[in-house]
Formats: sequence, structure tokens, C-alpha cells
Amino acid sequence: MSRPTLKDIAEATGYSVSTVSRALADSPQISERTRHHIHEVSRRLGYQADPIGSLLRTPRPRVIGLLCVLSQELHVVYHDHLLAQAEARNLRMVTESVGPFRSAVDAIHNLRRLRCQTLIVIDPATAAGALDALGDDAVVIGQERAVVGADLVTSDNTRGMDQLIAHLTGLGHRRLVYVDSAPGASASARRTAFVRAATSAGLSFDVVEGGSDVDAGLLAVAPLLEAGGPLHPASSDRRTALVCYNDHCAQGAIIAMLRAGLRPGTDVSVAGVDNSRLAASSAFDLTSIDRRPEEVARLAVDLAEARVASSPPAGAPQSLVVDTALVTRSSTGPALR
Repeated sequence: MSRPTLKDIAEATGYSVSTVSRALADSPQISERTRHHIHEVSRRLGYQADPIGSLLRTPRPRVIGLLCVLSQELHVVYHDHLLAQAEARNLRMVTESVGPFRSAVDAIHNLRRLRCQTLIVIDPATAAGALDALGDDAVVIGQERAVVGADLVTSDNTRGMDQLIAHLTGLGHRRLVYVDSAPGASASARRTAFVRAATSAGLSFDVVEGGSDVDAGLLAVAPLLEAGGPLHPASSDRRTALVCYNDHCAQGAIIAMLRAGLRPGTDVSVAGVDNSRLAASSAFDLTSIDRRPEEVARLAVDLAEARVASSPPAGAPQSLVVDTALVTRSSTGPALR
């Protein structure tokens, strides 16, 4: 049995195909009573719209594309908030995730093929090697623009890091370790915020190489816990608190401590960045800096919608900043004397 078409619905209702099409698209040109009747008949007949065909036929489809890496938890959180914001504005959002089997170039080409009028990119590194394909018509969530003409929404690390250092200082911590990540704009911004805040507070600190995942955190911290290391309980110049590049790095650091027989939050305080679901879990209960992804997503969709409404966009590219804020949990506690 063939699938019902717009023509079938038109014959069943007595309306023209164009009227049926507008009614199913909830056009205000069609009365509410007529729209309701046509929707009822379409459901009874089992009609299913062809979204791709609809996009191809619509002069201005109001579609935005999202380029992200869904293997990263923060990108998943942003995706969920971006989708909710887009749907609230009656915008369609098409998502492409970059990974081992999907290049940024292929992902961008597919988003353009699906008539995405502008793209939101989570982290400029996601579009690495594909900046020519990206073009200037984009909104970037990150610490720097991927391309000159893109709008930018940034989570400012300053306030959250200031709050974290004040929190640790209030708990009596005077000697810290910061676990850095691989070189990049995000790593530089977070490290700079930490160094400035810790220096202003008169604290002593070490910066060690690390990374953005669990293994990197574990491998960076494990040697620091060995005899003679700055986190070893018997060290004469012991560091009592650890600040990590992100929550996943902090997770690895906590695992290293547990393997060494130490208690996070009691023997050594640990904090991360991103306020991820991992941080909020009862398993880790991690003090972390919240990047306020819901507000970042709202601003990014505001900018994307403005680009959809005005192509090419009017005026110079915009830069918007969202403050971060500290969320304290049990992974940080008073410094042991």
C-alpha cells in the first residue's frame, strides 16, 4: 500500500493541494478550523510529511546547522540547550558531529546541502581544516573566532576562577597545583585566569602538563602523589589543592588519588571546570566552574536567528560574553596542616 500524499488529503477534505500544504505547515493564512480539520484527516490517513522535500520547496526555510563533537559531554549539553532554544523560535536545527569517521569538511558540506542558512560551531577546533568550507556565515561558541566574519559567544573564565581561588583560600589552601591541557585557545584562557587569580591571592602554585580527558588527568597526577612529589602527604612543601583544566581531567586526578589511598576533599582538594553531569554526580560530587551553557546557547541562537533573518548579516560580527560561576561540592575541603 502506497503512502498517502497531499493530493489524497486534498481529495478527502475537498480543499486544494496548496491549501492542504499550508494548513499542515500551520500557516496563519489558513483558518484554525480548516487547519484542525486537515490535520485530523492527515492523521487518520497516516500521512507523514517529507521534511527534506519541504526544506527544498520553502523559499526561506529557517534552518540552522550545528557542528559539534558529540563524544564530548559539554558538546552534548550545548546541543540540548541549543535545540530547545531553536525550537522555541520555530527554527529547525540540523546537527553534524565530527569524529573519526566524519570530517569537518564533509559535515559542513552536508549542512549546507540541507539548506542551513547559518551554522553554530561549538569550539573552533571542531572546524579545524575546514575553515574555507565554513565561510564567514557562522556563530562560534568558544574562546576565539574560527573565521573573521563569525559571531562569537564566550564563557569568560575570570569570575568563576576568582570565586574558586577565593573558596580555596578561605579553606586555608596556600599551595596549589594546576593541571593544564594541550595548547589551544581554551587552555590558554583557563590557565591565564588561574595564574592571575592565584597570583593576586598571594598563593604558591605549580602548573603541570595534562589534558582534557580522564587518562590525561590520571597520568598527570599519579607522579605527583609518589614519594617526593608535591602532592605526597609526607612532602615538606606539600600542595594541598588541585585545580584541573576540566571535569574529566579532574576525574582522572581523583582516580589517581584513590589508587594512592588518599581521600579527595579531605587529604587533597580537587576542582574542575564545566560543571558537567559528571561533576554533579554523587560518585564524584566535584567542585567545578559552571560555564552557564543554557545562557550561552540562548545568545548563540539569538545571533543565528538574526543571521537567518538578514542574509548577508547587517553590521560587524558580534562578540558576547557570559560570566562563569563556581559551584562548590564535597571534593574541596579545609587544608590539612
